[in-house]
Amino acid sequence: MWGLDLGRSRRRIVNDFVAAKATTAARAIAYGAADRRNFRRLCGYGVIVDDGAGRYHLDAHKLGLFRGAVRRRIAAIVATLGVVASAGVAATVLALAE
Repeated sequence: MWGLDLGRSRRRIVNDFVAAKATTAARAIAYGAADRRNFRRLCGYGVIVDDGAGRYHLDAHKLGLFRGAVRRRIAAIVATLGVVASAGVAATVLALAE
């Protein structure tokens, strides 16, 4: 469930910027995130950009790249779990066949 909360928190932050139309430097807003960890992570990836005066805006291009990276990471984890599960089933079937 922690992973779902993590994604929900990131979506909430992104939705706050979209709702405020803070998607360009000219429309940057002051923002106090409830989840500072995720906010700093989004800033670190360049999704949220600081203008140096405590105002932030959303970089839609970087958001797309970030979401793609997250999807690829999840796909790799799921594929790995599938291989491990298949190996476990094969080992069980071979053990039972003996």
